[in-house]
Amino acid sequence: MIRTALVGFGLAGEHLHAPYITSPDYQLVAVQSSRPDAVAKSYPNVPVYPSLETLLAEETIDLVVIATPNAEHYPLARLALEADCHVLVEKPFTVTLAEAERLTELSRQQNRLLTVYHNRRYKKDFETLLELVRTDQLGDVQTFEAHYDRYRPTVRERWREQDVPGAGLLYDLGSHLIDQALTLFGERPDRVFCDQTIQRIDGPVDDYTHLILAFGTRRAILHIGSLVPMSGRSLSVHGTKASYFVDMVDTENPTYTFGLPEQPPEERPFLKPASTYYTDLARAIRNEIPLVVTTEQALFVMKIIDYAQKSAKEGTWISVE
Repeated sequence: MIRTALVGFGLAGEHLHAPYITSPDYQLVAVQSSRPDAVAKSYPNVPVYPSLETLLAEETIDLVVIATPNAEHYPLARLALEADCHVLVEKPFTVTLAEAERLTELSRQQNRLLTVYHNRRYKKDFETLLELVRTDQLGDVQTFEAHYDRYRPTVRERWREQDVPGAGLLYDLGSHLIDQALTLFGERPDRVFCDQTIQRIDGPVDDYTHLILAFGTRRAILHIGSLVPMSGRSLSVHGTKASYFVDMVDTENPTYTFGLPEQPPEERPFLKPASTYYTDLARAIRNEIPLVVTTEQALFVMKIIDYAQKSAKEGTWISVE
């Protein structure tokens, strides 16, 4: 059993992480939260600590899962690594590229696993896409267009939508789409272009992001909007042999069409069931498999975010070094 501490018990901690930490591979040993009553309702036998420092001083921990506001990722991850714990950080990795670089180096020094929750690699629609590419049913992918659009015309009273470090769509949802694009193409882009703005009335932080990654002549087009009453396809992928379309974000039944008319309908890809991020992480901690979402991959997502911010500020393409 992997003795695990959960830091943060808000939306992400309570719903996206805690249920997996109670799976057979893990033991939820302690929680650090300012909401002890909320923790007690679901996990009455799990102690709650006011700070990570106190928790680490009192408990023996193998893995620390950080599900706090983005600005807290760096100091908490640093503290956990210095305590010789493996660390899983909710996306985005950190607020700044420099913070991500320092954590990456610290994880090497401490010889501890450090990973980021880029769990959208495990969604059925994206795993199906990877299977199509692996079996050469699309040919060479030329265009990957991913949308994560929503209709939220009113700014909510939550930190993700306020003018605080690490807020905004580029950090929130953009990190997912960037990770998918980098995973699909398997290389670093040549150039990055990003257009950002605030479309909602009195919005304090960007709620529209259009990001393009150029891989030679190939393109990854990543789009996120908050004022989209009726969204279109979430994925449109075009290869030299065929195209693949997904109609809705997180759909359980991704649809696709082949671009060649002679392609018989029965020759369709096997739809792999969604894998479990936490299962793979447990196996990596036990040295059974390599870490799936590596520290270096998470760091490069932060580099793309940094390039995107520079592009949006300067209004031009930024070369990737």
